[in-house]
Amino acid sequence: MLNAHFDTHLGAFHLSVDLAAEDGNTTVLLGESGAGKTTVLRLLAGLLHPEAGRIELNGVVYFDSERHTRIPPQERPTGYVFQDYVLFPHLSVFENVAFGLRAQHLARRVIVQRVGEALEQAHLAGLDNRRPAQLSGGQQQRVAIARALALQPQLLLLDEPLAALDAQTRREVRQELRHILSEARITTVMVTHQYLEALFLGHQILVLEGGSVLQQGNQRDLLERPRSSYVAELVGTNFFRGTLTRRETPTICVIRVRNGGREDIEIKAALEEDAVGDDAPREGDEAFVVVDPRSITLSLYASESSASNVFEGKIIQVLRLESSSGGVVPLRDGRVRISILVHATTLSLTAEITEASTTRLELEEGKRIYATFKATESRAYT
Repeated sequence: MLNAHFDTHLGAFHLSVDLAAEDGNTTVLLGESGAGKTTVLRLLAGLLHPEAGRIELNGVVYFDSERHTRIPPQERPTGYVFQDYVLFPHLSVFENVAFGLRAQHLARRVIVQRVGEALEQAHLAGLDNRRPAQLSGGQQQRVAIARALALQPQLLLLDEPLAALDAQTRREVRQELRHILSEARITTVMVTHQYLEALFLGHQILVLEGGSVLQQGNQRDLLERPRSSYVAELVGTNFFRGTLTRRETPTICVIRVRNGGREDIEIKAALEEDAVGDDAPREGDEAFVVVDPRSITLSLYASESSASNVFEGKIIQVLRLESSSGGVVPLRDGRVRISILVHATTLSLTAEITEASTTRLELEEGKRIYATFKATESRAYT
């Protein structure tokens, strides 16, 4: 079990993180460049020390600012895989994996055994004598992982392990990496800015922005209850933050959404089923609303439908998600994402409709459009 919390400054950048990682599971740090993800790994590895904090792994304290405990990196049971792998081009696969073991002055038979086991774990058996230049990008990545596994670490740190690979290789290696981590059963902390990688590999996901944790939870938490526009954009849903102003029925509420200093807008949405009793949201509570892009209907004129939410706006982007098989004309049943800037606001809505509907409505950037969705098709939570 890893328990860590630290608070530190790097120039003008302030990092404050609490992290708990279960034994044998993978915790993913997800965020944009500059969020502080790699800094967290360097702090865990002992390559940096925070101004304040504590790092404990399996009952052993490796850093404690109050007790002045600072165990150096080489004495921590940690394996670190860097983004660019840092393989020695003049050494064989065997010697690259054995490098850290030789630094520990272990007996040759121990080194041979450890390297062999690590190569098996990383699915590299039989490639012992090859040089890095003779390997694919995916194989080089696995050599870097094998080198870390050979140290038999209690904590494995992976810094953007798939970033150097092309898209096709990344998809293939992602599956291999999942198997390797599952078989190794080592507590792992991994950094990525790719949402799909976080979903695929992470038992727990921490979303970092500007040095702080915006949200943490499992895949379902992020998919169903995003708490920032960054996470909502990653999962592909419309997201609004506002204040619960009133409840029209036990299940339908009105959320007032801030509008960048202009007149606020109101959205009617359905509260989650468990939002009842003493824990039910109250007027004045901060609230979030998510709307599936497929739940939004577009029309050229204001309609008298049963939809509770009707917004006029201007199309700012038309993005086709699917195209025909090699041709120029898109498939009639393809999906198209239409992004709309809501009139007199700084807020945007994204609808997902068919290519046929896009053609029928003659939708293009700059065109005025009405977007509607029912309260029952939007979800509010606090």
